Amino acid sequence: MTRLIQKISFGFLWILMLNSPSFAQQPGGGGISAEDRAKRQTEMMRDELKLNQEQEKKVYAVNFKYADQIKDARAIADTSSRRKSLESINMKKNDEFKKILTVDQFKAYLKMVADMRAKRQQGGQHN
Repeated sequence: MTRLIQKISFGFLWILMLNSPSFAQQPGGGGISAEDRAKRQTEMMRDELKLNQEQEKKVYAVNFKYADQIKDARAIADTSSRRKSLESINMKKNDEFKKILTVDQFKAYLKMVADMRAKRQQGGQHN
């Protein structure tokens, strides 16, 4: 049960990360190519998680593999369908990351995404 909750939480965090202002300018992630999106995500992960070269290549491949799928899912008009699609994609992506990252790196990754989510939520609140 805890793993399922963790996976779902992680999926939501990815959704929020992809919902950053740079992606939110235009529907579906704007004019950013899948390659550029994957490169950005991989660079951030490389720096935060201290990936070695082999891990970086594999992480890029995963980010690239899912970049267009996520962009297409974000363009779904129905909120419920969009959320389900993004959750499914992100769960698959997370399963692949678990095979690439060490346990400590994966924990740090979850924290990184959670921190991004918290920062995003704070930015969305108007006092």
